[in-house]
Amino acid sequence: MNDNLHFYKTRFESELTNFFSQNGPKYLYDPIKYFMLSGGKRLRPSIVLFLGDILKNNPDDMMNAALGVEFLHCFSLVHDDIMDEDDLRHNQETIHKKWDNASAVLSGDGLGALGPIYISKIEKNTLEILRKYNRVILEICEGQAYDMQFENQNIVSDDYILMSSKKTGVLFQLCFEIPIINNGDNSELLELFSLIGLNLGIIFQIQDDVLEIDNHQTEIGKSIFSDIKRNKKTILTSLAFEHLGENWLDFQNSISQHPHSLKRTMLIQYLKDKKVDVLARDKVDFYKNKVFENVKELPKIFQDPIKETISLIIRRKK
Repeated sequence: MNDNLHFYKTRFESELTNFFSQNGPKYLYDPIKYFMLSGGKRLRPSIVLFLGDILKNNPDDMMNAALGVEFLHCFSLVHDDIMDEDDLRHNQETIHKKWDNASAVLSGDGLGALGPIYISKIEKNTLEILRKYNRVILEICEGQAYDMQFENQNIVSDDYILMSSKKTGVLFQLCFEIPIINNGDNSELLELFSLIGLNLGIIFQIQDDVLEIDNHQTEIGKSIFSDIKRNKKTILTSLAFEHLGENWLDFQNSISQHPHSLKRTMLIQYLKDKKVDVLARDKVDFYKNKVFENVKELPKIFQDPIKETISLIIRRKK
């Protein structure tokens, strides 16, 4: 993360400590605090605070928005971990692994309730922001539904992009939309900001898949074998099916009985041998071009800082 976003991350985490001081049932709040303190890039709230400063928005409104989007992000992760039976998140045990499923469900629900509470504290254009926020909650649920549904079918890259736009893209989109809606004076830029955020989120999700074949589990910080076990679809597997057809299906069948560790090694080698990783990086480049074309349409005062920040997000290595 660049110095600019690191500044906003630090500012956000300082505010987040106020939440940790609240009292209540330990059965609910201990897992929530454990999860919230487990790390993470805090990229989404940092984007909100960064754009809020560029637009000269009220800092209190933007901090409440940043808290709202981070609670929503964490809500989705906790529930995803339960559904996907993942044991690791940010290199530590997931809530359901450390406690149990009941604790994880309740904690996820608590995080889901906290988000709208902080969004409702925004003073300017509150109702419109809250409507957008609630829409995104549903779309994230739709994205997770596609993720589960696709476990039992072969999909092409367009299907994957649809899933990614809802699982990941819409929350990035919301981070770009809230500052513009809150500002009010630049409403004509809402569509551009919205497109930039959505496509940045799609890039982020595709990069997650590509990074998994380049990095070790300790660098990714989450479970990798569960994706193989559950036949999770990635940009790589969807492109393999789209471009290789029967060859890809035959390969999957040939490794189906191998241990997960060996299966992962063979899968990565196959995807590299068939240049599927190159196709995936071409997809990243396609969406990068879309993002930067949209940035060029912004007023010049916004172009350089947004372009610089997006470039540094895209160049991430983990």
